[in-house]
Amino acid sequence: MKTKIGIIAFPMSHEIPLSNLVNLICEIMDEIYLVNGGVVFKKLKMERKIISFNITHRASYKTFMRIVNYIDTQLKFLRYVVEISKKTDCFIFFIGGEGLFIPIITLKLLRKNVILMPGGIITKGYSIKRDPLSKFLMVLVNINFCLADRLIIYSRGMIQEANLGKYQHKIIIAHEHSVDLTKFTVFKKFDERTKIVGYIGRLSEEKGVLNLIEAMPLVLKRIEDIHFVICGDGVLADGIKKIIKAKNLEAYVKLTGWISHEDVPRYLNEFRILVLPSFTEGLPNIMLEAMACGTPVLATSVGAIPDIIMESRTGFLLTSNNPKHIAERIVEILDKPEILEKVSISAYRYVKENFSYEKNFEAWQKILSELTGARMQSGIKLT
Repeated sequence: MKTKIGIIAFPMSHEIPLSNLVNLICEIMDEIYLVNGGVVFKKLKMERKIISFNITHRASYKTFMRIVNYIDTQLKFLRYVVEISKKTDCFIFFIGGEGLFIPIITLKLLRKNVILMPGGIITKGYSIKRDPLSKFLMVLVNINFCLADRLIIYSRGMIQEANLGKYQHKIIIAHEHSVDLTKFTVFKKFDERTKIVGYIGRLSEEKGVLNLIEAMPLVLKRIEDIHFVICGDGVLADGIKKIIKAKNLEAYVKLTGWISHEDVPRYLNEFRILVLPSFTEGLPNIMLEAMACGTPVLATSVGAIPDIIMESRTGFLLTSNNPKHIAERIVEILDKPEILEKVSISAYRYVKENFSYEKNFEAWQKILSELTGARMQSGIKLT
């Protein structure tokens, strides 16, 4: 008997986490029904196992139209979910899917297994952006947490941060992350790198990138031979350009715009530190990729980050993302090159030992065996 599973991801979910999850599950299950939109996958293993359904979501800045469009998108999902439910009893709602109340409650009425895998804390992100719909979204997410059979989150630390204590009985700790160590590796020795402080990610408010920009003049007062590289695009791009010009930082800051995933290792191998001053996170891929490249990470202690970053051992932690504190930590860290080099080596080893594809594969075999009620055969695959 074939094992089948549905994976539901809200339109505009990021390619890398979703492709990681799909590739992992492809190795274990016989068929995957993937309902998604807005992501163009460059490569997926075993595409013959994947039956895809694409959803489009219309964005709007007007509150009323956003609500209308959100309901419309949920109804689009509902159509495919009902169709897939005739073929499988198990569904994973991935990043962004935790707000899809209409499909989720329908599946529960159909007595199907619903697993939520939210990644980060979506409601916190909307609150930080002062989104007028944040309270509405929180209500939907909390209802869906109650309805779900299981919650898969990245770390135990997120239970308290996301107020998930009452769901302890149905929480599974797992992730879809694995790092390709053939691409993300050290090819520029750490002691050959100049004082470049980097950021790679979305240019959006919840990522704390504005705080990093505000910290730059404070760092430059203490260290003159330093440069900053900001890689990424987003709603704050134009505002960041204006701030850099207003503060006369053009000679010290390079804005690359969006870069392809293939170019990320090259940039990481130039950085002496990667700074991630986020207000909220799940388990950022870029942090693991930086560690694999021997690039020490300075990040806020949110989401699963403090489970991976051990202060002055596998990286460095920010106690807040206040610009003054960011600046003080950058200066402090760069003043200790011997510790930086040790962290560079330890970070690489940590990722190599803990985020290999093989380890992830074994963990997901066990999870899917429990969630789908399927049996293991030869310790390799669910059948």
